[in-house]
Amino acid sequence: MSDPVYYIYSNFLERMGFDIVAVPEGPEGINIELLEKKLDQLGDNKKDISFLYIVTVSNPTCTILSSSCQRKLIDVTSRLSNDLGRKVPLFLDKAYENLIHDPNVPERQSALLYDEQGLVYEIYTLSKILAPALRIGYMIGRGCAFTKVMIQRTSDVGFSAPLICQEIASHILDHHVAGQIEKVKQGYHEKAIQTKKWIDEFLGDSIIECRGGQAGFYYYLTFGDIETDEDSGFFKFLTRTTGLADIDGPAEEKRPRVLYIPGQYCVHKRGSLTEIGKRQLRLSYGFEELDNIHKAIQLMQEAIVYTQSL
Repeated sequence: MSDPVYYIYSNFLERMGFDIVAVPEGPEGINIELLEKKLDQLGDNKKDISFLYIVTVSNPTCTILSSSCQRKLIDVTSRLSNDLGRKVPLFLDKAYENLIHDPNVPERQSALLYDEQGLVYEIYTLSKILAPALRIGYMIGRGCAFTKVMIQRTSDVGFSAPLICQEIASHILDHHVAGQIEKVKQGYHEKAIQTKKWIDEFLGDSIIECRGGQAGFYYYLTFGDIETDEDSGFFKFLTRTTGLADIDGPAEEKRPRVLYIPGQYCVHKRGSLTEIGKRQLRLSYGFEELDNIHKAIQLMQEAIVYTQSL
């Protein structure tokens, strides 16, 4: 899978006994050249590969997997399957793909159009475009032994949303989904543009890279010399845990706080990005209204000044 990663899923995979090979992403998604090098470096362990898992709009960076990169991924997976003499699935997680809100991004095409060997499975969810609590997801792929097993497994464990949620979702998909998606995309696009202006205004001098803004609702920031991990002054200032009353405020009424995901959790712990991850963070503009986002980014500027004074 690509790096930075969706740490909740990568942690889950490791609890299930999988080893993760994390491949750094580039501006168009997972770096294909590095992916091929990683595969070669596995040597005999290549035979143990279970699957490739790629998020087409990355969480945490919101980097969009380009069409050309997607085609190359299929080619790499096809060659790998041929080398191993068995099918290696390529799972494309499209949770955020319906939230590509930048009109300049080319129209997306399904990878299934180019999948000659039946290796591709596309995973979708309604949580991002309708409501998180619906918890309704679905997978598209060729009919085969694997899809039959997935259907049976789902039936056996009852792993599905409550029927009332399914009925609500079905009605919305039949009658309102196009308008709903456009409304959601317009809202996120407006927030993305304004949030980026404030990032440039208040944090620009301290940032060496800012990813995101075209899809989903995250920006992923890389600072030049400001550390963002839980032990950093930056983090402690924003969470009001410095231990200094004039910064934190009184214990019973802390000053306004800013929550973000430190980059230390967004990069894989055995990958090659652990050092730079200490200077990165994921900032969400999805939930809060713009006034609060504005205040939060101003507080981040104050945190930078505080950090530099230490």
